[in-house]
Amino acid sequence: MAGSAARIYAGLAPTTTTMMVAATATTLFSPRLRPPPRPSPSSSIYHLHRGRGCCGARNADLRCRRRLLTARGERPPPDDDDEEEEEDPSSSATAAGFDAAVALFNRGEYHACHDVVEELWYGAEDPARTLLHGLLQCAVGFHHLFNQNHRGAMMELGEGLCKLRKLNLHDDDPFSRFREEAADVLQFLYRTQKELAACTDYLCLTMDGSPSSYQLLGNFAAGQQLYRLEPADDTDVGASSSVIVFSVSDDRTAQAAPPRVKLPTLHATEQNLTDLQRDYQYT
Repeated sequence: MAGSAARIYAGLAPTTTTMMVAATATTLFSPRLRPPPRPSPSSSIYHLHRGRGCCGARNADLRCRRRLLTARGERPPPDDDDEEEEEDPSSSATAAGFDAAVALFNRGEYHACHDVVEELWYGAEDPARTLLHGLLQCAVGFHHLFNQNHRGAMMELGEGLCKLRKLNLHDDDPFSRFREEAADVLQFLYRTQKELAACTDYLCLTMDGSPSSYQLLGNFAAGQQLYRLEPADDTDVGASSSVIVFSVSDDRTAQAAPPRVKLPTLHATEQNLTDLQRDYQYT
């Protein structure tokens, strides 16, 4: 876990302090998704992906085992795929395809998007496999962000960006544009957390780069809604329909124009994924 968590900030935090963050991350949050309290009825993929009837429990066990392998970056045995398909062929989210995953992500249904991309990831080969893994972790990161798990959001976005940055993508590639937008969000989270992470109701500790100061990063107002979505206006850069706004109710941090960043959107299709797999050039 420490090696993974040490890449949280992807070059943002000083090298000498990231291990302190990594040491505490294991006990402060779970990197897995917390199911949403009330799934939207429109999230048909989410409901489809849950086991039904006499086969539900067995398929749930298979998915649990496969999720554990996913967390370790391993591929599940082929028998798992065959067994689940024999039990309930209609439950395969792979049939929905990459376009469905993109639609779910852009609608903010990150939990359901995660499930679809995860199924695609199991059977993919590089470079598409690495790309899908990065997108999956970014979806987890945004799920955490809007469920008040700031540290989890930073870690998963950082991990996802590490995967996406391994790929040699052209600047005009839709996956490259998404990568840059996700990087902007991670930088935004880091900056807003750094400004306020060390402050409590009684004192403020200067974020001086020391292990004790960076140890607090991601913990500020944990469980509180610091980041919210607002419709983009004419002054916002980019064509996204929404922006992420950082705001707190404390008077000492009140601002007339709170910090904001463009919410990433994924303008990619199944054909873009196919083209990447066919034409990718390794360096």
